[in-house]
Amino acid sequence: MDKLVYIARSRIPSSRANCIQTLKMCSGFAAHVPVELIAPYYPEDARQKADLRERFALAREFEVTWVPFPHWGERFAVRGYALAAAWRTRDRRAHFVYAREPWSAYWLARSGVRTGFEAHYLEEDRRHPVWPKLVGDPRLSPALRGIFCISKSLIEDYAAAGARRELLQWAPDGVDLQRFEPAVSREDARARLGLPAEARIVCHSGHLYPGRGVEETLDALTSLPEVNLVLIGGTPEDVNRIRAYATGRDLCGRVRFEGTVPNGKVPLYLWAADVLIMPYTTRTTTARAMSPLKMFEYMAAGRPIVATDFPSVREVLRHGENALLVAPDSPDEIARGLRRMLEDRNLAEAVAGRARKDVEAYTWERRAGNILSVLEQP
Repeated sequence: MDKLVYIARSRIPSSRANCIQTLKMCSGFAAHVPVELIAPYYPEDARQKADLRERFALAREFEVTWVPFPHWGERFAVRGYALAAAWRTRDRRAHFVYAREPWSAYWLARSGVRTGFEAHYLEEDRRHPVWPKLVGDPRLSPALRGIFCISKSLIEDYAAAGARRELLQWAPDGVDLQRFEPAVSREDARARLGLPAEARIVCHSGHLYPGRGVEETLDALTSLPEVNLVLIGGTPEDVNRIRAYATGRDLCGRVRFEGTVPNGKVPLYLWAADVLIMPYTTRTTTARAMSPLKMFEYMAAGRPIVATDFPSVREVLRHGENALLVAPDSPDEIARGLRRMLEDRNLAEAVAGRARKDVEAYTWERRAGNILSVLEQP
């Protein structure tokens, strides 16, 4: 059977979205073909590498090969790792390669291996001197089968920067629906988590980096005295920063900080909520071209979503149909959106139900299958 090798640049394991997305995609590919993940090895992470499937709630097993990441300074370390990963891939005689690392993608496509490149952030990708050759050199055809962009906005950015448009494919992120089946009632989820049964609860999942809108959400809470906020995720430093911000607004009694939780436990928190909030701001560096993992998890949870309005978000969410979209950077707009969802039960149930149905088109298995169909073309 044909085999796919996925070349990652992400540090694995970690709580960062690029690590989670890489592992979920390998699991998705494994629904169709045997998969080997090649990932950088750091000796200090050795004890954490066991039980990836359980820790990240992966639906399927796949092989993992660790390639040492050299300590030569960033410029040469990345190329050294990429060369070793490409060499290992050639040794495996893989039929397909899928890479989030541009150097190995370029070298393998040049050698004739059917290759797909996953694109997430233009500014990061084109820091690498090989990027113009990867996206613009016609000699890579037909081995380079596609550049898979997580948003339509990113497709436009790539094309404007010189990428061959015929290679650019829309491939938004996805979700493991199995993790959200069967659904747990709001009451049961709260009982399991020790959350108050009668409270109005808004939940935010994900990192708490500056510019992600958590501060604006806290400011919105000052005009919603009956609402509690549950925050899942965040580094200890970011949790402390946001806790200090909440303390300064006398909100700590209404904000629960959970920190990082196992990926498999995230659905329980989402089910416990009345409303799920996705408050990206214009200071979010990836806002123009993002495809947030939390968006698809929120949809799968079947709870109403209030999200800030960006073109990349509107590729999946539609105002008044499967979410409420509000202006970014505005605590007042966030407060109005939350209040409307909390007070209009019919609206909340309608948009949550529509989102739950819509997300069935965005599974990791379907995304992987779509990508494979491009890689398999004659």
